[in-house]
Amino acid sequence: MENTTTYSLAAIDSPNITGIQSLTHEEFKIFFEQIGVLDNFRADEALFRIIELNHEDLKNRENFYLQQYQLDPQIDSNEFSMQFLDLNRLILNLLSSIRTYLDHTETRLKKTYGEQSSEFQFFKKATSEAFDNNFEYRFLVKLRNYSQHCGLPTGSISLTDDQNGQSLSLMLVRDKLIENYDAWGALVKPDLQKQDEQFDVFPVLDKKINLLKKINSDLSEILLEKISEEGKNLLSLILLVQTKTNGIGIPCLLEVSGTEQKASMKLRWFPFDIISRITGANLQVINKK
Repeated sequence: MENTTTYSLAAIDSPNITGIQSLTHEEFKIFFEQIGVLDNFRADEALFRIIELNHEDLKNRENFYLQQYQLDPQIDSNEFSMQFLDLNRLILNLLSSIRTYLDHTETRLKKTYGEQSSEFQFFKKATSEAFDNNFEYRFLVKLRNYSQHCGLPTGSISLTDDQNGQSLSLMLVRDKLIENYDAWGALVKPDLQKQDEQFDVFPVLDKKINLLKKINSDLSEILLEKISEEGKNLLSLILLVQTKTNGIGIPCLLEVSGTEQKASMKLRWFPFDIISRITGANLQVINKK
């Protein structure tokens, strides 16, 4: 038997596959590539999600150690050293993920849209302004470099009790930071000299994360607009499938190749979450079972 390849729009409600509409190879290729564009957007956004997850890990560990202190304020030096090391580990993970996100996003925008594009220029302007206007942003850039060259900064864990309740602080020693590292730069060194002799790094981290969230959110809105046509086209396919199946099953692109006796299938799923963000459609999948 001769090998053949067919392309279609289908719905999967395991173990059943319902063909909805036959597609030419060219149509399949266009829709396949449009899904790829949206999948790439999702993958790029995942880098910022890693920042958020690392920040959540740090906040959760802060709360965990705070609860330990509340139960037993008299911890020994070994326990203190372990906690200090652990919190610094999580901070370094967070700072590294921030650097990865910033480097990758800059490279991606330059490669995809060009160095003179509005997308690339927006990102460069937003990050430059965040650096210039916020001690927290620029200090943490340098603190990551400090850690690479000088190891963990000198500091201590502190428990604070005020009208807002108890909180845990990771205090850094200003003069040790300045003494141990000579590359703070013309902006950050004067910033450091204005800080208290010991200052809490946790609110500094929180401020930078909030600045990055705003930058990433604004950039995402710009990039979603760039892929709006792909999102609208794919939504029309999903709605066609759901109309013909009464919403039962998962819409997909289906490629079947081989012979009647031996055939193989390749599926490509629609990125519902990104399509919903682009179009505002509330997409749901209904299973029979």
